[in-house]
Amino acid sequence: MPTLTAPRRAPCQVLVLPFRKTGSDTEYALFRRSDSGDWQAITGGSDDGETLLQATKREMKEESGLSADTLPFPLQASATIPVSHFAAHATWSPLLYAIPEHCFAADATGQTLSLSPEHTTCEWFSYENARQHLIWDSNRTTLWETTERLRDGILLP
Repeated sequence: MPTLTAPRRAPCQVLVLPFRKTGSDTEYALFRRSDSGDWQAITGGSDDGETLLQATKREMKEESGLSADTLPFPLQASATIPVSHFAAHATWSPLLYAIPEHCFAADATGQTLSLSPEHTTCEWFSYENARQHLIWDSNRTTLWETTERLRDGILLP
């Protein structure tokens, strides 16, 4: 009988910021990490063989319970993260020092979010309140770009 092994972590990261429309306002979902207490958007890695879209949708489902038909909107925001932040870096090339983080927004209007064990809570915030809770530049840039694109009406899948 074949042995099942966990997929190997690829050197790639995704970040997804869920938002919802509440009348004329927009709110943003942030998740409090159970290990550090930091507030952030949905983040996670891709597995070897996964496309960026597959990894993004899987992380959205795993960390927030967003439905499979929720479209992630790719953003121009991006970042790199030192490989030392990831346990899997020991399996990557020793010449790799930083991995790319690809950023997305996701319309969660009308959906109920759930928590993975990675988080202790999830809350909806206004732009200013979310900005004050975020410590990572990539999260703040993603929040800003999502807000600007929603204002301009050009958030496209």
